[in-house]
Amino acid sequence: MSDSPAFANPRKKTIGLNGRFLVAQRTGVQRSAYRLFRTVIEQGDQFNFILFTGDSEIFAPEWQRPNVQVVTSPLSQRTVMRNHMWEQFELPRLAKRFGVDLLHSPANLAPIAYSGKSIVNIHDLCFLVQPAWFSLSFRLIYRWLVPKIARNSSIVVTNSNYSKNDILKFLRLSVDRIRLTYWSVDPIFYEFNQPLHMRDDRIIFVGSLEPRKNLIGLLRAFSIYKQRHPESQTRLTVVGCESPLFADVGINRQDVRKDVDFRGYISDRELAELFGRSRALIYPSFYEGFGFPPLEAMAAGTPVVTSRTSSLPEVVGDAALLVDPYSPEDIADNIARALNPETAATLARRGFEQVKKFSWDRVGQHMLAIYSEILAEQP
Repeated sequence: MSDSPAFANPRKKTIGLNGRFLVAQRTGVQRSAYRLFRTVIEQGDQFNFILFTGDSEIFAPEWQRPNVQVVTSPLSQRTVMRNHMWEQFELPRLAKRFGVDLLHSPANLAPIAYSGKSIVNIHDLCFLVQPAWFSLSFRLIYRWLVPKIARNSSIVVTNSNYSKNDILKFLRLSVDRIRLTYWSVDPIFYEFNQPLHMRDDRIIFVGSLEPRKNLIGLLRAFSIYKQRHPESQTRLTVVGCESPLFADVGINRQDVRKDVDFRGYISDRELAELFGRSRALIYPSFYEGFGFPPLEAMAAGTPVVTSRTSSLPEVVGDAALLVDPYSPEDIADNIARALNPETAATLARRGFEQVKKFSWDRVGQHMLAIYSEILAEQP
């Protein structure tokens, strides 16, 4: 690999993109970071970009542009610890070696000792707000790393006012070093929108199988709903995987109702198709820094039931039914409401209008403006 990037216009400022997340399994944070990088590259002709990532990305078509160079390292989904070490020690050397003017890390973590101009996206501080929801190793590492990364960064970008306030409270950054940029959804979620009367008799839950997502509360609520509506043939489909990063969610699948299906991890296309075949998303999470599934469901025309906690009311507006996540009875009541045809039609219409307020084009423009702002500052 050459130390001199072969850009058509080498006099442009160069943005280094920390692509460690691209070799991980893509859940909410990784999917949003991927879309963010695609957007800034597509819109950022005024800059050159160097994407530092794993070997698997070298020929990915989205990075094949005249102002983009991909610099690869032996990273993979199977080498988690190596990937962390690479981010902390090798990435700063690569950024210096290739002469980047600004390093952007979009997925919560960044090199702790990087001395140049930098941006980090911090999606939420759940590991500080509710540490018991995470594995011991995860919370110890993140509680030590993230505050130092935030203080070392030129700008911290987050995705809701709720998360911004948490950053001010827990990390004690000055407000002028934080920027708010709401995320959006992948366009694929609009492609499978179909009339509600043509859908399966199914509701869905989407999220990692971790305590804060409140799957146990949802399973209890679903049982209450079925007891109250014994004639109902509605099934619950659970989409998501367990992870060693989180505390045990405490579910014995053998004890779960027979009308509950566990799907595990699925691709974005499969998820979009499933949204388009479902009658409602039930998302009673205790805590979210943003919460992608409600907006993804809305893009597919799917009614949403979600929590009135953390950032979720900020994101969904008046386009969802809001519940107390600590009350399975309240969740059950609102499952029934969401399945009422008249209410469902209203929710689908409002949801489709709500999700259109969120745009990756605006996200990209805002991020590029932040790049220019930092680069204009004196060293």
